[in-house]
Amino acid sequence: MKNVLVTGGAGFIGHALTKELIKRGYNVDIIDNLSIGSEARIADKANFLNGDIRAMENIPNKDYWYIKQTVK
Repeated sequence: MKNVLVTGGAGFIGHALTKELIKRGYNVDIIDNLSIGSEARIADKANFLNGDIRAMENIPNKDYWYIKQTVK
């Protein structure tokens, strides 16, 4: 399976995107500092990383798949 990192995955749009990616078979890591997002919006099968995307040490050393198109 391919790894995907969703920034802001605990927000409204990030949550919907995460659920769709998991449904399509991706391994999803979410990074969110919860400044606006909610823990209740973290998808069950996603790996949650509480942190800020601006701090690179918060991001796991993995090969992530880049998706250029929007999920329909």
